[in-house]
Amino acid sequence: MKTQKRTWAIVLIAAGMLMLLGRWISPLSLVALLVLCYGIYTLRAGRISFGYKALAIGMGLLLLDHIVMLLGGLLLSVGIFYARARELHEGRPYGRRLEIASQLHREHEAWVPEPVSLWHLVGDLNCDFSLALPAEPDTVIHLQGVIGDADLTFPEEYGLELDVFLGYGKVSFDGKGRSGMLNKFVWRSPGYELSEQKVRVVLAYAAGDVTIRMN
Repeated sequence: MKTQKRTWAIVLIAAGMLMLLGRWISPLSLVALLVLCYGIYTLRAGRISFGYKALAIGMGLLLLDHIVMLLGGLLLSVGIFYARARELHEGRPYGRRLEIASQLHREHEAWVPEPVSLWHLVGDLNCDFSLALPAEPDTVIHLQGVIGDADLTFPEEYGLELDVFLGYGKVSFDGKGRSGMLNKFVWRSPGYELSEQKVRVVLAYAAGDVTIRMN
């Protein structure tokens, strides 16, 4: 019964979009919007992997139909990324990369975290900082892109500052999650300034699933 109500909700939303926007958008855009709605529905239903694939397909269809608009949006995003990177790192050395697809897994062996700003269309990150061997007492991790799936684990003794924004998606912190549109989560651990090891994490995605836990 619950699934049937959700299906009807998606149908009504699509019908409303057709009535309101039918004069200005093409049939391909309507298909893209339906696919995006279905992607959001499957994310809410817990089918995370399939949901993100549907979102990616929907965005790809929009790209075909609105290439100039979407390219402009991507250029705007990259411009904001560069400005934000300079602000966050405050003139200190850091790694800066732009990639179409990024995969960063650091959860099985010791690794050295470095200050970084990374922009990508699609990102998959899984990092366990309890295995990290920090080279600096204060590290800034800045990740920005279109679609991101991030799973980050930190030791409780770390001073941690979080600034997460998702256009749509779910943010889970220490077992508690919140999902929806324009999802923003800001948090700083008690005694942050007095901590010997500090990490500042700044993430911004159009759509994503971010899980952060203290271990």
